[in-house]
Amino acid sequence: MKKNHWLVTMMLQVAWSRQAVLGLYKRLLREGTNLRYTDQEFYKRSIQKEFRVHQAEKNQAEQQRQLDRGFYFLHSKLGGLV
Repeated sequence: MKKNHWLVTMMLQVAWSRQAVLGLYKRLLREGTNLRYTDQEFYKRSIQKEFRVHQAEKNQAEQQRQLDRGFYFLHSKLGGLV
């Protein structure tokens, strides 16, 4: 339970910014190189697609929700893919 509390606390500390989004993007791609059971190219294309789909998002609440979602995915070991 403490682990989840730490994760929620960390996610709340990351405010949306261009730098935060690019940093998350790079970290997700870097983590994808460690995948064993999932095709790395499929993973890479999926990440790129998700970022492109939400690239033009103007709603600040939705931007923050997507950023939080990305950090959750990263810190949950890519949703269990690693």
